[in-house]
Amino acid sequence: MTRPVRYQKGCLYQDNGAWFVRYRESVRQKDGSIKLRRRAKRLGSLESFPSAAHVEPLRVNFMQRINHDRCDPDSSMTLAEFVDRCYLPWAEAERRASTSKGYQEIWENHMSPRIGMLRVRDVRTVHVSRMLRAIAAENDLAKNTLQHIKSVLSGIFTFAKNEGAFDGANPVQGALLPSKAREAKETFAYDLSQILQILDVLPLLPKAAVATASFVGLREGELRGVEWPDYNGTEMTVSRSIWKSVVNRPKTRASQNSVPVIPALATILDEYRMSMHNPKSGVIFHSGDGRPMAMDKLAQKVIRPAIESIGLPWYGWHGFRRAIASNLYAVGADDKVVQRVLRHAKPHVTKERYIKVFDPAVLEAMQRMQATLEELRRGQQKASSFLPFDGKLLKQNAGEVAERLKAAVC
Repeated sequence: MTRPVRYQKGCLYQDNGAWFVRYRESVRQKDGSIKLRRRAKRLGSLESFPSAAHVEPLRVNFMQRINHDRCDPDSSMTLAEFVDRCYLPWAEAERRASTSKGYQEIWENHMSPRIGMLRVRDVRTVHVSRMLRAIAAENDLAKNTLQHIKSVLSGIFTFAKNEGAFDGANPVQGALLPSKAREAKETFAYDLSQILQILDVLPLLPKAAVATASFVGLREGELRGVEWPDYNGTEMTVSRSIWKSVVNRPKTRASQNSVPVIPALATILDEYRMSMHNPKSGVIFHSGDGRPMAMDKLAQKVIRPAIESIGLPWYGWHGFRRAIASNLYAVGADDKVVQRVLRHAKPHVTKERYIKVFDPAVLEAMQRMQATLEELRRGQQKASSFLPFDGKLLKQNAGEVAERLKAAVC
């Protein structure tokens, strides 16, 4: 027999010049058990509400919320308790290791100290707005970073709604970002001429890694995860990504795909492979022990100093990934082709299916980039025959490089 649900009216009383309502709620304990606890909620001051009749609407409204949520003890948890006990364990199980780690850091560094003490059911849009303003005031963060923080909190409440710990509209959705927050810094990419300069000054291993990032567009984790069986001389298949010691699938379904390899990259990879005694298996980039190369350390110790030694700035590993997009555009590739090469996911399934039609166009675009590389290389070799007496190579005219790119496209 089902026991009838008893609805609380709450006990209204005065204390220290204010109106309170006393009630009971179910609270989940650390061991998973549920116990009833007595609670009290301040409704307002006696100055604002002189009599019980004046404060009665507030009592009714509050107790309606309590009675609505009383069947789920998770709704009485503080946001910190809910995130630590429920959300973060779920994220660790359901999301990529790097993603769940990022969520945890955002929660601990920015959100928990500011709104973690609020009960899940009590969080309002005003609390989220105040939190975002406080974060912006205390940290030099760009708007896109604040938007990411906001998105993480929105995901927490979406999860809470799915778990029955929260009902109603997501309080994060209406929160505004601080208008005075700075814009994100501009990002940059290397052009083909700069990539050739960089490759010329690098040792073979980092040269092969940079060339793969620049001409195939692999992310840092994908560079660590790519293996020799994934490369057949004309094509490279991306099937895994490694973050620290965790092996994951690529970032999205679209990321798990293959990309044509132009001859310029194949030559470098084949030379590197021979230097490693022609391995048939294992990760492509390692320091001799077979374990994936730490790309951040390789960049810090070798690649960045080499790039800065020739007067170029360091744009990070993503600068090479942006480079292939920029350079494909420069040689006339369609934006859908670039999206296909970078293996970016799109929200609409129709677009994903439509993009597959462009597979031949992808190969054509990569061939154009190869032709432009060969043209630039011939120009550099021609320029090297005109050396000043101090032995330094004359700098290429930027207009000449642009003319070569234009001629390659036409």
